[in-house]
Order: sequence, then C-alpha cells, then structure tokens
Amino acid sequence: MRVLRRPVLLRNTLAAVMVVFVALAGRLVQIQLSEGDRLVGWTERQRRSIIRIPCRRGMIVDARGRPMAVSLERPSVFADPNSIPHPSVLPDPNRVSGRKALADPNVAGQYQKVAEVLGDVLGLNPEILADELMCRAGKRFFWVKRRVSDEQAEAISKLGLRGIGIVHEPERRYPMNERFAHGLGFVNREGTALAGLELQLDEALRGRPGYRTVVTDGRRRPIYSKGQEYRAPKDGDHVVLTIDSVLQAMTEEELSGAIKQFEGKAGTAIVIDPGTGEVLALANSPTFDLNDYANYPESARCNLAIQAPVEPGSTFKPFIAAAALQEKVTWPGEEIFCHHGLYVAGRRRLHDHHPYGTLTFENVLIKSSNIGMAILGQRLGNDRLHEYIRRFGFGRPTGLELPGEDSGIVLPLRRWTSYSTTSLPMGQEVSVTPMQLATAFSAVVNDGVMLKPRVVRAIVRSDGTVVEDRSEPVVVGQVVEAPVARRIAQDILARVVSEGTGKRAALAGYKVLGKTGTAQIARKDGPGYEPDAYVSSFVGAAPAEAPRVLVYLSVIRPKKKLGYYGGTVAAPAVREILAKTLAYLDVPPTQRPDNSVQMAQR
Repeated sequence: MRVLRRPVLLRNTLAAVMVVFVALAGRLVQIQLSEGDRLVGWTERQRRSIIRIPCRRGMIVDARGRPMAVSLERPSVFADPNSIPHPSVLPDPNRVSGRKALADPNVAGQYQKVAEVLGDVLGLNPEILADELMCRAGKRFFWVKRRVSDEQAEAISKLGLRGIGIVHEPERRYPMNERFAHGLGFVNREGTALAGLELQLDEALRGRPGYRTVVTDGRRRPIYSKGQEYRAPKDGDHVVLTIDSVLQAMTEEELSGAIKQFEGKAGTAIVIDPGTGEVLALANSPTFDLNDYANYPESARCNLAIQAPVEPGSTFKPFIAAAALQEKVTWPGEEIFCHHGLYVAGRRRLHDHHPYGTLTFENVLIKSSNIGMAILGQRLGNDRLHEYIRRFGFGRPTGLELPGEDSGIVLPLRRWTSYSTTSLPMGQEVSVTPMQLATAFSAVVNDGVMLKPRVVRAIVRSDGTVVEDRSEPVVVGQVVEAPVARRIAQDILARVVSEGTGKRAALAGYKVLGKTGTAQIARKDGPGYEPDAYVSSFVGAAPAEAPRVLVYLSVIRPKKKLGYYGGTVAAPAVREILAKTLAYLDVPPTQRPDNSVQMAQR
C-alpha cells in the first residue's frame, strides 16, 4: 500500500505546482497586458534624474547704464547626510535605516567629526550641526550654509569630505544699497520677487532655468549619459530705467535734509521731465537698505510717492484755475472781490490767511486766496469741477510701472454737496498721491498735454536686442487748451515764485514757476483735522519758458514751531534740486542772475 501511495502523492504535488505556475504565468500575462506600459514608464522615471540648471536674473540699470540690481554667483555648502558615514561602518546600508545606524558609535562619530571640521571653517556650532546632520540621516540633501565666502568654499573643497559638496547659487545684490529702494523692490533668498520693479517685471527679469536628465543606479548615482535630454537655461532680460542714480542720490539727500531741518516724520520727492513723462528720481523717507530689507520695519518700505494719498492743499489750485479759464467763467485780469478775508457761503464761513479786498484772477492764485478760489468753484459748479478733476487724472492710478499704486480719493459726484463746491478748489475733500499731482502739474507746464509717467525706458536681452522700447512719450490726453495752460504756467505760476508765496524757490539764472501747498492732515478717527499736523509741499519747474525739469517735494508733519508753510519747508529744497539737476543735464541759463534772487535764497 505504501508503494501505491507514493505515485499519487507525487502526482498531486506536481499538479499543485502546475496550478500555481499556471496562475503565476496568467498573472504575469495579465500584468504585462494591462499594467506593462505604466510599470515600464514608472521604472524609467525611477532610473532617470532631472538636474536643474539655474539661470541668471536680468540686471536693472539706470538711465546711463549704471547697475542698480545684479545677480552674482555665490557658493553654498550642502550635505548628503546619507553618504557621510563610510559604508564600511554600516551593518548593511541597503537594509538598515539611518536612525538605526546611528546607534552605532562609529557612525555617530563620523557625523560629529564632519560637523567639527565644517563648524571650524564656516563658523557654525559643531554640536548643533552634528545633531542636524544625524536627524537627517537617510536623507539625500541638507543645506549646511548658504552664500558662504569664496575662501570658505575653497577650504571646504580642499577637505574632500564625504557627503559634503559646493553648489553655486545666484544671489541678488543691490550695489547702491538704498538708492531708489522703493522703486527697485527686492527678491528673497530663493529668488522670489517680493516688491517694486522686481515684482512688476518679474516675468522678464527671472529668465527660464534649464535642465538635463541622467540615468542613475539604485542609489541615484549617475551611471551614463547616453540619450541625455538637455535644455539650456535662458537668462533674464535686463531693464533700463529712466531713473538717473546721480540725480536719485542728490534728491534723496535734499529730501532727507529738509526733513531733518524741520523735524518732519516722513517725506517724498519726485523729479520728472514734463516733456516726456520720464521720472528722473523718486525718493521717499524713511527708506531702507535693499541688501538688508528684512531688518527694516514695513513702514519704511512704503512707497509714499504712489501709496500714501493726502489732501493736496493749495498745490491743487492751479488745476481749478485752469478749468475756470478753459470754461470762460473768468478771464485774465478780472477783478474778484475776496471779502476782506471772510466769505459766507451758505452756512459755511471761509477765511484767508491775509484779508484781501479785490484781487485780479492772477493774484487769486499768486496770493493763494481760498476765498477767490471758492468763488471760481461756485462759478464752475459741481459737474464741471468733477469733470476737470477727473481730466487731470485724479481718482485713478497714473499707470506708473510700479505695483501697489493708489487711486487717491475723488468722491462720486452724487455724494458732493455745496461744501464740496468751495472745498475742492482749495485742495480739500480730495486725496491725491504725489505722483498724481506731479503728473497733473506736468500737464499744465506741457501746454495742457498729459503724459503717462514712466520709470522704465527699455527691456533688452543680454546680447543687446531690444525686447520692449518704452522711450516714446505716452499721451494720455489734452486736459486744457495750450493757451490756457501757458497762461497758468508762464504768466501766473512764474509770478508765484517771483513775487508770491514761492519766493524761496527762486533760482539765479533761471525763471522758475511753481506753487506752494500747506495742507492739514485729516483725522483717521472722525471728521476734521489733527491739530498742528501738516503736509508742507512745493512743486516747481524750470526754465519756466520751456520746462526741462519738474520737482515735487513734501515734508509730512514738520514741527510747527520751526515752520510749516510749503514755501518755508519745501520750496528751498526744490530750488536746490532744480539747480543741481539743471546743471547736471547741462541746461543753459535763460536769464541774467538777479541780485534780488540771490538775496531771497539767503
């Protein structure tokens, strides 16, 4: 019986094996047919490694090609924690995890030795570094220290430490530190644009990184490059500004000096070519160092020129005067009764700083009479007031190529009252940015033609090919007729400087035109104004016959006891900026020096 059972057992065993074999073969066929392509693709992806090739961010240069933002190659030290211990000290590198291997004192000792050597060269705490490396045992990448010196990188390379390598990363640097800081903006250590032109033009500046693919073994080590895919990196384009760094430095210096002299809290200054719309300088105070931006408060990074609208005060009056002339509700030489300094308009009582009887239309602007301007506002009416305020660009961004530009505040016409009729002509009940005001004033001195302000002249490739040419002026529209604009600019605003409130802006050798402004700061917690809180401003242009340069400057919250009128605080700084800019641009004098002008400057 035993002999008979053995063949039966053998046959049953063979049958079972055959069933299993057939089942496995069937499963393999099923996998090959249904999952084959997917698994082959997965295997190929596992065996291929993509190596990113960084590109260089484009430069930003000033109007004369001076670098203001550049990208440098800086060495950084990284570690492959999994490769630091020598394989001979690991029980089985393919089966023992990094954390279990650390239980071996020989493995931990190698991490500690590497940490001590690195710490000595890089100035790092070796105990902390050893802990960080061991905590990442089994990982393939860890930054030891980024952006080290060339000397440190060379020392690390000579050591030849296992699992420690050097890679060169692009680093954004700003050679002029705080110059045009609010306009340039900045990028973080990862190359992400965060503010200013860096953010606004990031698509053009950042370029496109390249890559190459390599075939690797099971430990992700390259083994051959046959069939390697490669895409070359494309460096970013360069940006050419209208800003001149020399004029920028000078403007920042004059603005800072005015704020310091009158103990102001902040301020802004804009230098613009009114015939082209090119912004030659844009300064804000407080400012910050672009190479150390994280250590400055957020308030220092606010671009006051485009992000901080305020009531303009008397600098707003020329626009209403131009509207009145354009609409023929007044005429040159008209005599306007200013009620000896007290004017009752309905329930409102208006005052002038000095009591005036009868003033000509010209003298209403030259003497900056609130009552005279209120009367012109009543003649225009709310509909035409609103139309011309919008025509001059208030209530909307200027379109300057910087992010975060504020629209200012112009209330909808339906919310205007009889108070608006008399408030707006003297620069109240409206908020404007310094850039809006400089742009509108440029239209007045440019024969009534409003141009879009610009800080970018061109975008070019590294080989010099022009990608975008932005050098041509961009016309927004004709705000008022040329004769009206000339009457306001050359016949009236020039007299504001020669005989009115802007005498301290007078400049030897040039005829200067301009307008002062002394505006109260509105309360944030209710109606009315803060006591003894002012924005003192002046906007001027020269030569008055054909202005090449226009300057707006304001000081926020100057100490009242030191002086707070725009003609006292801002006009002298504008005069200095005009003088230095005209000399720098080689604009010849248009008239013989006047002794009275030199006396006024002193």
